[in-house]
Amino acid sequence: MEFKMRANIVMSKELTVEAKDLAEALEKAKGMMAEPVSVKELTARGMYFDALSGIKWADESKFRSKV
Repeated sequence: MEFKMRANIVMSKELTVEAKDLAEALEKAKGMMAEPVSVKELTARGMYFDALSGIKWADESKFRSKV
């Protein structure tokens, strides 16, 4: 069998932000993460997979009769 899959790795970085409310803190955090971030500063938190295609059991053209 053959499967086409994509591995997705969730990376995270802890941030400390001073702000008057959560909305302002989120905007500041977005600004901080808009800058280039070194991979060394990130921590892998999870992994999940997407199936990109169905299962390929066999090349069906070999088994189908030509009419």
